[in-house]
Amino acid sequence: MKNKLLPLLLALTALARARAADPVDPLRLTREVEPVAEAVELTVDPAQDDFSGRVRIDVVVHTTTSAFRVHALGPVFTSAALVDLAGRSQALTWVITDAELGLVTLTAPAPIPTGTYSLAIAFDNKFNRKGLGLYKTVSRGDPYLFTQFEDRHARKAFPCWDEPAFKIPWQLTITAPAALAVVANYPVATEITNGAAKTVAFGRTPPMPSYLVALAVGPFEFVPVPGLPVPGRIVTPRGQAALGAEAARVSPALLAHLEAYFGVPYPFAKLDQIGVPEYVYGAMENAGFITYVDTLLLVDPTRPSFSSRRALANVAAHEMAHMWFGDLVTMAWWDDIWLNESFADWMCAKIVEETHPDYRIYLQQLGSIQGAMRLDALPSVQPVRRHVTAKDDPSQLVDALTYSKGKAILRMVENWIGPEKFRAAMHAYFEKHRWGNTTAADLWAVFDQVSGENISTMLAAFIEQPGIPFVSVTLAPGGKLTLTQRRFANLGDTPAPGRWQVPVVIAWSAAGRLHRERVLLKDESQVLDVPGLAAADWIYPNAGEAGYYRWSLPPELNARLARHAADLTTLERLGLLDDAAALLNAGQLAGGDYLAYAAAFAGDDEPEIAGKVSAMLSGVRETFVRSGQLDRFNALRTALLRPALTRIGVHPKPGEPDHVAPLRSNLLGALGTTNADPEVVAFSRDTAAQFLTAPASVDASLASATLSVAAYHGNAALFDTIQAALEQSTTPAARRNLLGALGDFHDPALARRALAYSLTDKLNSTEFISVVFGVAGDTDLRAMAIDWTMGSFDAIKAKAPPQRIANLISLGASAEPALFETYRAFLLEPGHTSQTAEKNIRNATERMTLRTRLREKEQANIDAYLATFPGAPLPDTKK
Repeated sequence: MKNKLLPLLLALTALARARAADPVDPLRLTREVEPVAEAVELTVDPAQDDFSGRVRIDVVVHTTTSAFRVHALGPVFTSAALVDLAGRSQALTWVITDAELGLVTLTAPAPIPTGTYSLAIAFDNKFNRKGLGLYKTVSRGDPYLFTQFEDRHARKAFPCWDEPAFKIPWQLTITAPAALAVVANYPVATEITNGAAKTVAFGRTPPMPSYLVALAVGPFEFVPVPGLPVPGRIVTPRGQAALGAEAARVSPALLAHLEAYFGVPYPFAKLDQIGVPEYVYGAMENAGFITYVDTLLLVDPTRPSFSSRRALANVAAHEMAHMWFGDLVTMAWWDDIWLNESFADWMCAKIVEETHPDYRIYLQQLGSIQGAMRLDALPSVQPVRRHVTAKDDPSQLVDALTYSKGKAILRMVENWIGPEKFRAAMHAYFEKHRWGNTTAADLWAVFDQVSGENISTMLAAFIEQPGIPFVSVTLAPGGKLTLTQRRFANLGDTPAPGRWQVPVVIAWSAAGRLHRERVLLKDESQVLDVPGLAAADWIYPNAGEAGYYRWSLPPELNARLARHAADLTTLERLGLLDDAAALLNAGQLAGGDYLAYAAAFAGDDEPEIAGKVSAMLSGVRETFVRSGQLDRFNALRTALLRPALTRIGVHPKPGEPDHVAPLRSNLLGALGTTNADPEVVAFSRDTAAQFLTAPASVDASLASATLSVAAYHGNAALFDTIQAALEQSTTPAARRNLLGALGDFHDPALARRALAYSLTDKLNSTEFISVVFGVAGDTDLRAMAIDWTMGSFDAIKAKAPPQRIANLISLGASAEPALFETYRAFLLEPGHTSQTAEKNIRNATERMTLRTRLREKEQANIDAYLATFPGAPLPDTKK
């Protein structure tokens, strides 16, 4: 370490110590010996299975000690030494003190005096093959190396202090085959070729935690991204540069709007974005070097589908927002990972709405918020901000609450205090905490300061308390409105205690004039005296769908709202339908009335509403429809959904809005499988055959659905054709579509072939498991899929990343109770489970309990509706 860097490094150390108190968790690293910078040198070749390296970590010894700990889970040490500023070196011994966490204790022969040192460790290692740490994958015959270090996987690649509070500069030097490209977080400083190898040294980064370090090695191609404030490229595997054009097109505007919103310049020296063919997650916000699963980043430049373009813009905006939320300012510990994810998800919607209003991003993202509300209604649900220890698996925090509940709360607060105050708070937060670590309290303090209101109390109740408020609205004859809150609970569950400060915004209309009334519901019950409200034509209790709460109206007010539903915005109509589903789950809406809601909205002109009706029917199918009722249910589904497909047509029409395409895909799938609509089946077979012959000739929005329907009705010859096309596919989108179709065959023999094929080396570790999920989505094949999973568990576990294993319970989420219980017991056996899996199993079990209770209460109502439809009127009450 050069002496001129000492003042900066020591200042960073002091900042880190001020931001994160010494942990009391015995398995957390302490700060007696603390890193201030790390240099990593690796010698790698993707064609091999192992590699070697060494690290030089500049450390400050704050307290005289003879031993300290680092993280290393995979590296096999060959030497370790501590060197002082005078160049004196002393060898260290090492011992693994926790093999599961990769805690390694280094011991000196004598006590180490306080001061500044350089820790040098040499090691050997093997490339991971499950998409974590520094891992190897082979795509289209080429081997590649990629990294995924969040949350605790940097330690799998090299020794380090692998906790987010240790935020330090990094410098990577990589020796690799000369013919390959090497990319990392920062621009190249020097590159020296020596025969068949080259050594690439990258510039020193600003302070960042280990989980944001990133590296990739392979025969890459590069697409420049002009218009960024820093150099930027789209990085693709060999032969796929043409697929980076859309990402290159949208990136500059997204980043420019983020800079403008935050009032803080983009904080890193470059912005590369890379498409990865084997990837555990959707994307990762590595500083200056964002990684994406290739199907997200790399899209057909000639006919990209609306869904793929929207998904790319949405995820790119999310990951770019992380350059501020998470990278510039980082949570001190995993308890506050929601600070990263909720803010990035909230921010991406705002930016995509500004840059691409035609994507209707708020309509799409409302679905994810509603999914979080359903999770938040379960009795054992945990808060958004959850305490985790070093022994806990942080991946359990990657759920709908961390992302979508947090996002909804932020949108609610922004709506309450106003966009300008919210933006001012964000700017103050980044100015105060840039390059540091924070906790939730730091953020709440800024909101209080800027808004002049007690926002911290409001936020804490929603973020640190589980559950969702349930706001009941009643109107007295004189016009006084009474709001009452309690915790929402599903049928048969006793509502747990809960009190929130709920920012309620009520929309109401009188004589055709729209009004809004705002109230902060602090008490269990509050009364409002709103002039003119007694004459309201209708009242909607969640204006703009900006509030994170469930609501109910008394029968008469609900009848008025139902008659004037067309006056609501599209967002509000989507909210109305989801609230109906919540009230069904709570036992406050009869099953027949719920289906009547679906019928009443089926003719809505907005594609998102028709898509919501389709989802409502799918939920009814899974919970209530038995084999003997399938024909009646299919008749209902045809009656409600076929008019929408007839209206938009099976073929895209010239000049139609792009946002119609997802509905067409939805309807083709809904009507083409068990419903076997003759036109849909014939169209799907023809379009699938065309795709298998000339993929580029098929509209991208049609490929997935038509392949799925064709496969459902397909034979062995079609299976062989799809399998061959999958192995020869040249684009990520084609591979994704073909892989999806492979799991959609309804013929049990072909489904078994697909399951067996999934375990071969033709499918990688992060894609193969989608096949069994596809098979399990077929009600008639679900038991087969579950039996196969239990029988093949060891092979699945050996191939899949642990994150995918933890979610296997989802295969049985809609199974019959007896089968679910058998499967649940299997997954809870020693060797089959994990902490995250147990959380997922607990949630799935509670959902199964709810399904059982709903069947007992509402089966007769559902049966009666199916027996009498058409002709069932829109309900006048929420019972």
